[in-house]
Amino acid sequence: MTKFLSSPIFMGIVASSFLLTFYFFLMRLLTGSFETAWWQFSTLWPYMTSLSAGFGIQSGLYVSLKNKIKGGSRKMMVGNSSTSTLGMIACCAHHLTDVLPLLGLSLLTSLLIQFQKEILLLAILSNLASIIYLIRLKRKI
Repeated sequence: MTKFLSSPIFMGIVASSFLLTFYFFLMRLLTGSFETAWWQFSTLWPYMTSLSAGFGIQSGLYVSLKNKIKGGSRKMMVGNSSTSTLGMIACCAHHLTDVLPLLGLSLLTSLLIQFQKEILLLAILSNLASIIYLIRLKRKI
């Protein structure tokens, strides 16, 4: 059982599922409605699924590397998991428009809304770069 739990495929699926769960939790928290979260997801599904799948692949590669060597590529994993999370948050950010103007952050809100897809694309490209890096690293070992 322990071997299964530490398998790269299992951990990739868990990581990918966690990121999508985080998205729906955050959207539900910000909008108060699961239906709104689902509508937003259905609007941006190519970005969201690519981001989630990329994060899952990256996590699986990390576990695979960690199984081969002690310590793994922890810095790369931490950096890109942060980028994936930021991408998911950017997707939800326009729902902060109800609160941020009260805090005097109207410009930030406007920028997040305006560049939502670009931020998601940047996060996807960051995941892709990390996946390529981890594959190259794995081939060297």
